[in-house]
Amino acid sequence: MKTISVLSKKGGVGKTLTSIGVAQVLGEAGHTVALLDRDPEGTATSWAYNAQEAGTALPYRVVGPMQATTIGAVDFLIVDTPPNDKRTLQDTAKQSEVLLVPLLPGSGEVDRLEETVTALSEVTLPDGVQLGFVLNRLENDGVSRAMPDALAQLGYPVVAHVRKSVDYQRSFGGLIPGHLLAPFREALNELGVKA
Repeated sequence: MKTISVLSKKGGVGKTLTSIGVAQVLGEAGHTVALLDRDPEGTATSWAYNAQEAGTALPYRVVGPMQATTIGAVDFLIVDTPPNDKRTLQDTAKQSEVLLVPLLPGSGEVDRLEETVTALSEVTLPDGVQLGFVLNRLENDGVSRAMPDALAQLGYPVVAHVRKSVDYQRSFGGLIPGHLLAPFREALNELGVKA
C-alpha cells in the first residue's frame, strides 16, 4: 500500500478537492483506493454520502478515523488532513510516501505556507518521500501567473495547476468530470506515481 497525504495547516486551500481528485484518478485506473477523511468537518465523508444517496458509484472508498482499522488491503491510501492541526499533519506525513501540499495564489498564501513547510521540517520523513505543491483555484490574472515562479524561487516544486472552475463545486457528491482530472494526473505523474 502506498500512502498519499494531502496536507496544509491552512484551511480552504483545496485539500479535499485534491484528495478526491487523486483518489478518483487512481480508482478509475483500476487500483483499489481508500480515502481516509481525518478532517473533523468530514467534507470527503459528506461527498461520499451524497454520492451514495444519488446512486453514484465512486471508484474509491471513503472512511473516517473510526473505520481506519477496517480499510484492509488497498493499493493506495489517500489521507485528507484537517487544517490548523500540526500534530496530525506531522503524524500523517511520517507515515506517507507522497505528500501533496495545496495552496491558493497570493503572497499571503505563500507566507501561510511557511507554517506547513516548517511543521514538515520538524519531523523525520520516510526515506524517498516525494513532496509536491498543488496550485489551486488559479485564474487568468497576474497573481496566478506569478505563483509558479515565486514557488520555484523558494525551492517548492509545483506538480499541478488547478484552474478555478465552478464545475469542481458542481461535482460535489459525484464524479469529477474527466476534463477536470488532468491536474491530478499531472501531480501523480510528476511524483512518479503510476496511475
